[in-house]
Amino acid sequence: MFRRALYKCFGLLAEGKIRRFNAATQNPAQAQAEKLLKIIRANEETAFGADHKFKNISSVKDFQAQVPIRDYEGFRPYIDRATEGEKKILTAAEPLMYATTSGTTGLPKYIPVTPGYMEEFRLASVVSGYHLLKNYPQIAGGVSLSVASPAEEGKTKGGTPYGAISGMLFQSEPHLIKKYISPIPYEVYLISDYETRYYTLLRLALVMPVSFFYTLNPSTISLLCRKLQTYGSALVDDIRAGTITPPGGGKLDGRTINALQKYLKPAPERAKVLSSLLAAGEFYPHKIWPTLSLVSCWTKAAASFYLADFPQYFGSVPVCDITYGASEGRGTVFMGPGLQVLAIQSHFFEFVAEEEMENENPKALLAHEVQVGRNYFILFTTSGGLYRYNINDVVKVTGFHNATPLLEFQYKGGNISSFTGEKITELQVTAAVRRAAEAGDQRLRFFTVIPTFKPEPHYQVWAEPELDGLSEADQDWAKSLGLRIDEQLAVENSEYKVKRDSLRLAPMQVRLLNSGSYERFRKFLTGQGVADAQIKVSHLNPKEEVRKHFEAELLDNISGRLPKSLSGI
Repeated sequence: MFRRALYKCFGLLAEGKIRRFNAATQNPAQAQAEKLLKIIRANEETAFGADHKFKNISSVKDFQAQVPIRDYEGFRPYIDRATEGEKKILTAAEPLMYATTSGTTGLPKYIPVTPGYMEEFRLASVVSGYHLLKNYPQIAGGVSLSVASPAEEGKTKGGTPYGAISGMLFQSEPHLIKKYISPIPYEVYLISDYETRYYTLLRLALVMPVSFFYTLNPSTISLLCRKLQTYGSALVDDIRAGTITPPGGGKLDGRTINALQKYLKPAPERAKVLSSLLAAGEFYPHKIWPTLSLVSCWTKAAASFYLADFPQYFGSVPVCDITYGASEGRGTVFMGPGLQVLAIQSHFFEFVAEEEMENENPKALLAHEVQVGRNYFILFTTSGGLYRYNINDVVKVTGFHNATPLLEFQYKGGNISSFTGEKITELQVTAAVRRAAEAGDQRLRFFTVIPTFKPEPHYQVWAEPELDGLSEADQDWAKSLGLRIDEQLAVENSEYKVKRDSLRLAPMQVRLLNSGSYERFRKFLTGQGVADAQIKVSHLNPKEEVRKHFEAELLDNISGRLPKSLSGI
């Protein structure tokens, strides 16, 4: 009862912000101009502001004329000075922390997080949360199961913490939110051992009334569901006894144990229910938590691949797309199923038509100037000190809410492969593999597509099946999958079909990965401090270090049990 009242209270408190957001969506040109000039005026006295004559900027046109479009490497010299301890480099306000994420050069990116940036981020969260509750009121009947990462992984030379913004956002939530809506203790997310962290998270969640899963990465949700199967018996035993015994002898320090104490009480009745589900082969979230009413995560583009197993895990529980965003900024807010509206009040946004980004002086459009059905690179200007920042994301305009665009993330820019003009995208290969696997009732845990030049240009699919103990007998399984992928990619990309028909591209080939290879890669990354939400292995032409890892996991490289390639045609 109290939890529902708390949800209602937060909804009432948010109504003023919702009215202002809706008003802004009716006149995005004015709202965006006001947002930009507020950011510019606040940072006139910075090194970046002096270099780009912020004092002379009085309009959007001035800003576009004086500040060039940059990616992170263009900001790195300024951020390096700031992390060394220099003041007022990008923003007048000092960063509270630096959010870490991977960079294109192999060096990490440090994204400044200022108080103003936190306000921008939270405003989008309030608007999204309000509409999430409005569309799915049943979530008020329980708590959320989320996954965060440590807010502090270390400190810069200047003494500012760096880590995951998800951890900082979690820590800064109001006490009542953390107690009644997101009750997993922050200490759980600080556990360094991969298996111990997830076991502990599930051990606590199994004695909570979970009403919705809310985490960015669907591969993380899928992993948690598999861990339920792996550790089901041990989890039930721990719940019955009121203990916690992480797998492999994993240890919890005293601080973590203290934070968990309220959940470590014998619960024989709960254990009895869970034991029955386990014995019946029904140890799935929609059976475990009768209160479960929503799963919210990335569902579009490459992330959609990981949704294949969700019907088994979640039954008829609805799955909705979480908002588009990154450590660098919040791109959209949730307004309803399929309605992701540009976060018009959070940052200043510009859009460059996908085909124009490589031009010497690409034309940047404003929010009210984009067209439905077109793809654009999105640029962020935030209170965190990123100005006309090219995050290298391609988004599609799917419609308008009032006069403000609805967006859908497509793929990372530049992730297009072409030997002879076929120009296949990550979105296309994801759709092709997903449909091919569904058509053959073949379940995959992971895949990535590798462009291969020799002996003649062709594409290889490195795939980890939902199978253990692969052998020679699985050649037909892989060959049939390859055949269907080849056919489906020809449907997705007409130029691919032309190049295949004309023999300018050789047949698609499938190579099988060792069972557990993707999970081992996730474990390696989390051991290096990479946050769950940042584990996004490209489904097309992944980075060299990623390729090397999975190349070592290919079955033919391990044991020679399967041939080097299995032609689809």
